[in-house]
Amino acid sequence: MTAGEQETGEQEAGAQAAADEGRSLISFNGKVALLVATALALLGTPLVSPAMKDIAIAFADQTQTDPVGRAIMELIGWFSDTADIKFLIKFILLSIPALFIVLAAPLAGWLSDIWGRRKLLIASLLLFAAAGTSGYFVDTLTGLFIGRAFLGIGIAGIKTLSVAMVGDYFTGAERAKFIGWQGAAMKLGGVVFLLLGGFLADIHWSIPFWGYMLAFVALPGVLFSLHESAPQKTAVAAGDTAAPLPPLPLLRVAYILFAAFVASVLFFITLVQIPFFIPERFGGTPGQIGVATALANLSAAIVAMQFYRFKARLSYVAIFAYVFFMVGLGYAVVAIAPSYEVLLVGMVIAGCGFSQIVPAQSAWMIATVPAARRGLGIGLVTTAMFLGQFASPIAIQPFVDEADPARVFVVASAALFVLFIVYAGQAFMARKSVATEAG
Repeated sequence: MTAGEQETGEQEAGAQAAADEGRSLISFNGKVALLVATALALLGTPLVSPAMKDIAIAFADQTQTDPVGRAIMELIGWFSDTADIKFLIKFILLSIPALFIVLAAPLAGWLSDIWGRRKLLIASLLLFAAAGTSGYFVDTLTGLFIGRAFLGIGIAGIKTLSVAMVGDYFTGAERAKFIGWQGAAMKLGGVVFLLLGGFLADIHWSIPFWGYMLAFVALPGVLFSLHESAPQKTAVAAGDTAAPLPPLPLLRVAYILFAAFVASVLFFITLVQIPFFIPERFGGTPGQIGVATALANLSAAIVAMQFYRFKARLSYVAIFAYVFFMVGLGYAVVAIAPSYEVLLVGMVIAGCGFSQIVPAQSAWMIATVPAARRGLGIGLVTTAMFLGQFASPIAIQPFVDEADPARVFVVASAALFVLFIVYAGQAFMARKSVATEAG
């Protein structure tokens, strides 16, 4: 941990401890509700990911007849001459929700700082269920596009508010532990949703869209076990005069957002490419795609629960160096895998790196921004994360080679090892500087 990070963390912990004095702790049922809601935040893409190849076949004849499909193909044609129906489906199913998350997350966070978080979280869960299941009923690319756009708005609210609430409810080591559990919940949710998506996609490509009704599993707990937590809102309710919202430390926030964006671009390669890589390289089925991505999420969930141990020993920069190294190593194994079984090993290794992305960026932002701006801070880091998801299919498209499906993973692995060297060097120099000052 750098001196600046330590000072910021101590100031933030002290301020939050003072704000929390006299307030009851969140109940066990509240904790479960928050974890379930958090798990839904990454459901938007994994659930239908195993079905993307069949969805592309189902909508293949609409690239020139559907107005939205034709417009997207013409737009992408300005940047790439290799775009096809597979790319179009990846773009609509993965990038469009991410784009609307990018746009909506800061607004959701800002509104939650002023209005409170609980009611916005309830509305987000309802929107998530309605927009997600709409994919089962639509028969045009335009309808698919609209549903995924509203799904993105729902995810923006769920992801931003559930993480900001952790900053409100917990402090110190307890916060680090719960953030780790929250990251594990996201990954375990991914395991269940990917396996479920793969199984349902084997039946029919449209069935996985019903999985978005799982939002109603979280809704009762949010309704009855979570109380309002936003510091500004609770202060006003108590009769205190609302003070002006403090400014954000922009340089530190920008550095966190950059790390979150880059990690997200490289992480989402698994969801963008694996559904096509496994059938092309090994002749795999949707079920095998689901198993591969689920294994990555399972290993990530197990390691994510140890986030508080990582944080006790490493700075946030060092944690991201670990992320880049492990994901790079995993992608290298995937690229050279001679069999499906070896590919699974690579996915598990990459999953160990994925494990720390969400906990580290969330905890880093919570420790950096003032408590009264926590919703906006988490909204911004959510934007950075999903901007990476939006950019990922576009960024890797120039490296997609039908004759060499592994090329994308080779390039990504090389980029990740470069990032590891840069971040490890920064962490070492910061540690050395702190040691020098202490001496």
